[in-house]
Amino acid sequence: MGCGAQKQSQGLSPQLRQKALEIFKKIDVNNSGSIDKDETQKFWKTNFAKVNTQALFNAVDFDKSGQITEDEWMAFWEIVKKSGYSDKEIFEELDNLMEGKAWVQFRKVDEFVKRDQMRKKSQVKQIVEENSKRKSILQQEQHNN
Repeated sequence: MGCGAQKQSQGLSPQLRQKALEIFKKIDVNNSGSIDKDETQKFWKTNFAKVNTQALFNAVDFDKSGQITEDEWMAFWEIVKKSGYSDKEIFEELDNLMEGKAWVQFRKVDEFVKRDQMRKKSQVKQIVEENSKRKSILQQEQHNN
């Protein structure tokens, strides 16, 4: 990868973060701050709902709790970006999700997560924590305004 790949790996733009969060909130119909398999199956309706749900949870439920928190969701998209996917590719996938289309497997992300499980200090956990801190700061800023 050349210089362009270095720029791509920098993290989500505010527009990508907003789009990803919008989809999370669309799935999280009870506004609990996390999504479960029932919510995701309802989101996909009859469009291979169980298959899409299982693929989503395999990829995004990092702590295997059966719930995907907003922090895990946003961390997943950060990892997608850091794995070398372009803004355009991510926007296209987010648009497809917004329309209820099938979940796509991000092989580079799967590889990243598998490697991370062998590390002493998890980068995935760190990215989830960074997203939690970012969310807290944004909430505090909104509260102060």
